[in-house]
Amino acid sequence: MRYHLANIPTAIDPDTYRLVVKGHVNTTLNLSLVELKALANHVELVAVNQCSGNSRGFSSPRVFGAQLANGAMGNARWVGVPLKAVLEKAGVKAGAKQVMFNGLDQPVLPTTSDFRKTLNIDHALDGEVMLAWQMNGSDIPFLNGFPLKLIVPGYFGTYWVKHLSEIEVLDQQFEGHDALFMTKAYRIPDNECNCITPGTTPDKTRPISTLPVRSFITSVTNGSVIPVGRTIELKGIAFDGGAGIKLVEVSIDGGKTWRTAKLGSDLGRYSFREWILPVKFNIKGGAVLMVRATNRQGEVQPPNSTWNPGGYRRHVIESTGVMIV
Repeated sequence: MRYHLANIPTAIDPDTYRLVVKGHVNTTLNLSLVELKALANHVELVAVNQCSGNSRGFSSPRVFGAQLANGAMGNARWVGVPLKAVLEKAGVKAGAKQVMFNGLDQPVLPTTSDFRKTLNIDHALDGEVMLAWQMNGSDIPFLNGFPLKLIVPGYFGTYWVKHLSEIEVLDQQFEGHDALFMTKAYRIPDNECNCITPGTTPDKTRPISTLPVRSFITSVTNGSVIPVGRTIELKGIAFDGGAGIKLVEVSIDGGKTWRTAKLGSDLGRYSFREWILPVKFNIKGGAVLMVRATNRQGEVQPPNSTWNPGGYRRHVIESTGVMIV
């Protein structure tokens, strides 16, 4: 995912790297990678990392920010240790409210806020948030956060701090100059649809947090040509914020009728879930393919898109136009 600050590290020596754990704890820690890896049993998790502004470029009217299409996301196998184990090693004192995370990227100007994120103490201690040094069987690539990345499964990528260097336990809410990215940025209207009418201002907002249920067709793209009278396999992915995918349905007639797709291997509730559906088109001409997912809590993708000033959290049913020849 992206960097927010221009002064980014260009090289990090894993032998001299240290993770500092401080604040409202009994013991301040200064951990090397070797010490961190020896601190607790290693855990493995397959999880989606999706940018908060993924698909922002489809917002209408247009919103400020990088005009992203549907590609600002990925799914990977992460290896590390639970954040809970590190915090327990430091000894969280009574009265702790939040845990703040900081990476090695820094602002160029003192007037620019540092990029820091916080989790409420209960979330930080839930045993699922992890500190990862491995991605898909290798060291995390540099631009993905080497040597250590905060993994917050089910949450948008803004929480997944790269080049993690500092953890601070707080006994009060994170406020002030460096709290911009928690108090003012990455927020959505605090209502049922997380939306407002363009040109208006929300009464109140809340931080963007968990991923909504979402699905895509990946085997064909807009404008693809498909032969008439021949069975092909439509394929794609679906995911959500951790409830898990229950059902994927596909329409090849613009939403008039829907068919249930076969789900692929379950790699865990935070992972992409692949799906597949054999289809055949008997009439030449244009066709609109659509896919929608339902999670195990009953959340279904909406048929119509909504709007918010950040272009965040798009999860409308996607349509793919193809030509049958």
